[in-house]
Amino acid sequence: MRYLNFGILIGLKLLILVGCNNEVTGDEKIAEQYVMAQGYKDITYKGEVYSYTLEKSKLFESTESIPFQQAWGVQKVEPEKYFGKVIKIYGYTVQNHPLEKIYKSKINVYIMLSKSEVIGGYSFPDNDSDGGCYSLDGKTLEEVTGLSYKEWSDNWKKNMESHYANGTR
Repeated sequence: MRYLNFGILIGLKLLILVGCNNEVTGDEKIAEQYVMAQGYKDITYKGEVYSYTLEKSKLFESTESIPFQQAWGVQKVEPEKYFGKVIKIYGYTVQNHPLEKIYKSKINVYIMLSKSEVIGGYSFPDNDSDGGCYSLDGKTLEEVTGLSYKEWSDNWKKNMESHYANGTR
C-alpha cells in the first residue's frame, strides 16, 4: 500500500510538471527566436494574434483591406509571393525598440510567418496612438519604400489591379 501511495504521489507530480510546461514550440518558437535576435528586451509573448489566407481581396478594394495594406506595405517581400498561403502572426510587447524614443512606451511587434518561415513583421506603440504601422525595426512606409504615401498608394493600386486583370488570385 505504501508503494501504491508513493507511485500515485510521483504520478501526480509528473502530471503537474507536464501540465505546467509552457515550452514554446513550432512556429511560436521560430517567431520568438526571431524577436530575440532583433535585440529587444523585456519580451512579453501575446500568442498567435491572427491567422489568414492571403488573397488579393485582403489587400485591395475595401476599407477592410487597409490594415493589411499597411502591414504588407512595410515588408521587404512582395505579397504576391504569398497569395493563397496561410499567414500566421505572433505578437510580442518589447522594450529596446527604436519607436520607444518617439512614443515613450513599450512597443508591440508582430512577426509574420508562412510555412514556418519568418517573412516579415511590423510594429506599433503599446498605447492608444493612432496611425499606420511601422516596419519591424520602426521605419515608416515612406522610409521603407522611398515613396510618398500617395506614390506608394498609386503603385499599390496599379499592381493589385494588374493581378486582377491577369486572373491571379
